[in-house]
Amino acid sequence: MQGAHDWATNLDRIFEKHGYYKSKADPQICSRIYDDELILMSTWTDDILDASSTIKGEVLAKSQLGTSYEIKDLGEAKLILGI
Repeated sequence: MQGAHDWATNLDRIFEKHGYYKSKADPQICSRIYDDELILMSTWTDDILDASSTIKGEVLAKSQLGTSYEIKDLGEAKLILGI
């Protein structure tokens, strides 16, 4: 149980370091506005889904996260369950 808590705490610190704000409605959603671009990050365990209003924002989000973690880009999401 402690490992999951440590992961969530670490991920929160990383998102905060990159200027993201945690949603009050859903703690798994973080957002950021950068140069008039909206960037959203949704986490579930160790899976992260990002969305951006532009391609530039998507590339920025992935590169920033890549400075803190080793990431694997699985490409564009074709289906998101629960929405």
